[in-house]
Amino acid sequence: MNKIFIANFKMNKTNDEVLEYINEFNKLIPKNLSDEICICLPFTALCNGKFLDERVVLGAQNMHEQEFGAFTGEISADMLKNLNVGLVILGHSERRNYFNESNEKINKKIKTALRHGLKVVLCVGETKFQRNSKKTNQVLKSQIEEALVGIYENELSSVIIAYEPVWAIGTGEVAKNGDISTAVKVIRDVISNLYSENASKNQKIIYGGSLTSETSKNILKNDDICGALIGGASLNPNEFIKIIS
Repeated sequence: MNKIFIANFKMNKTNDEVLEYINEFNKLIPKNLSDEICICLPFTALCNGKFLDERVVLGAQNMHEQEFGAFTGEISADMLKNLNVGLVILGHSERRNYFNESNEKINKKIKTALRHGLKVVLCVGETKFQRNSKKTNQVLKSQIEEALVGIYENELSSVIIAYEPVWAIGTGEVAKNGDISTAVKVIRDVISNLYSENASKNQKIIYGGSLTSETSKNILKNDDICGALIGGASLNPNEFIKIIS
């Protein structure tokens, strides 16, 4: 089965540094590539996406839920589409935590993104406190149910769900395959209850959280996930290629 690899640069790399990265990455990318690759650049460097290998999807890390207007500092879906962005990350725990994004707000963003033909990576996951309080299932259920309000089953083909346990992001701690499989089952059960067994079966689910070329080897053997959302490790083109390979 082909895998999905999504790089999230977060607030890293200047415009010039992104150009250097792309030049190096394009030299390293396998000629017989069969997996799906997406690189989510900072807003300031999205214009350089045109230099990416044509097999790589250009992604954004966020967007505003409104079409346009007096929202100083924000970016609209139409602006992203104009730069040939094909995918946007929504609901990342850092957006939820640092910018107080609610499930309701994320839901509005998803609807706007889909309306503009953008694929969506919906991030869900529990904090360490929630995990220790045995609330993982409850958290995942509420995040998914509230984020997908008003989303039709036929739109799910454009939604990738990323299970990113908050306690693993940037900590060096990686979830065990058993825990990932349990979380994926919860996610599929929620999708099944909201839509259908077929929707649940076809839902694309990836994992993210402190993945490196070493830790990803075991994680990507897990047949319950179909890829990875990679943060820090993706900032090094050699390391990102190792994960893909």
